[in-house]
Amino acid sequence: MELRLSDYGVKQDIVQTREIQAVIDEAEAKGGLTVVIPRGTYITGTLCLGNVSLYLEKGAVLKGSDRWEDYRANGFRHNEMHECISLLYSLESSDISITGEGTIDMNAEAFYDMESPDVPDDGNVYSDEQKAQCTRKYRHRPSQPIFFYHCRHIRIEGIVLRNAPCWTMSFNSSEDIRVTGVTIENDMTIPNNDGMHFCSCRNVMISGCNITAGDDCIALSGITAWDRPCENVTISDCVLTSASKAISIGYMHSIVRNVTVTNCVIYGSQRGIAIMSSKGTGLVAHVLFQNIRIETRVHAGNWWGNGEPICLMGTYHHYDGYLDPAPERDWDINIRDIRFCNISCTGENIIGVIGSGNNIDHIIFRDIAFEKKNSANRYLKGDRCIDVSPSAEVITVPEDFSDFIYVRESRNVIIDGAYAMPAPGEESFLPPFARQSGKTVGRRCPGVL
Repeated sequence: MELRLSDYGVKQDIVQTREIQAVIDEAEAKGGLTVVIPRGTYITGTLCLGNVSLYLEKGAVLKGSDRWEDYRANGFRHNEMHECISLLYSLESSDISITGEGTIDMNAEAFYDMESPDVPDDGNVYSDEQKAQCTRKYRHRPSQPIFFYHCRHIRIEGIVLRNAPCWTMSFNSSEDIRVTGVTIENDMTIPNNDGMHFCSCRNVMISGCNITAGDDCIALSGITAWDRPCENVTISDCVLTSASKAISIGYMHSIVRNVTVTNCVIYGSQRGIAIMSSKGTGLVAHVLFQNIRIETRVHAGNWWGNGEPICLMGTYHHYDGYLDPAPERDWDINIRDIRFCNISCTGENIIGVIGSGNNIDHIIFRDIAFEKKNSANRYLKGDRCIDVSPSAEVITVPEDFSDFIYVRESRNVIIDGAYAMPAPGEESFLPPFARQSGKTVGRRCPGVL
């Protein structure tokens, strides 16, 4: 049985939060039915879904209100965002789906000054073209537009998500999640508008998605529960572009493990793939990347990264504004058993494996093709800089380093088959050993044991 908004007199093109919530509440009282959003534009503030599913018909648009007073906190204490403001949310529920052929428009432009770029005060002079790539400023915004906490059996399928003002979809301490055939279209100048962020979730399948985001397209972390692993995740057949990281795994004190990423295309991204684990306190383990095409581009502005197709970071990083302190751990290895197989890269920077005290172990690059390309913006952070933000460390590749994978304080980093091409007009920059198979590249890099 379904409940249609049009059968309940819900009006189009004006804010109808109470009216839509009343239909959802009835659907939940009847056992968690599906609420159908028919063709047309329905405007709302914060809605609590409970265990109710939404189906958006073709031509249907559920649009976030442009009035801040139409939003409210969902009651979740968020480690980073603190008060958690959503458009749609569900807590402690199960068997939820958001499906169909329609669109959810989160109306980001209502909360940002789109005419005022936030240009970094870094001593550089920014051109108008570079300013246009910088982040935009806001006074307040919904911080978790589509939010799930401690939910089970979640399905998101077929819909279009647009204009997120912050994390588009956030799944927290939840399990059995399937996201298939979803398109996310976010403005690439909006900070923090991750496409999908899975925090301490397990048994997650993501496939067939097309994501454009200012921040991470797909992120796996433990940011809302440092001691609860994010694990058992598959990502496949996706097309991703980001002004920050296309795929982000780890972050600070997170535990992330058992992940496969296959058959994906990443283009126009500041970083292609980033694995981040804080020295001593975090862990990323057992991750496989296979059959992936990566193309990076450095975006001007306050974006992390400097055009690295792949970057592994085992440097210490923490943010004092978090509600939860860093956990009391002192692990020797923070990134281990990471494999990259059949990867094609075109990058405005090289690949980085940046450890601290040999806390990165057993990294394999097999069948890697790399093409270096020129960059209009890499000089802003430094032409030889590998950016390991949010760590405070500054990583500068030595002038005499000419390979395409830079390894620092890591062990058992192995290349088994690689080929590289210089940027147009440059001489070949690869020494002969890097073209051979079965070499432990880490032993030829500065600071590596």
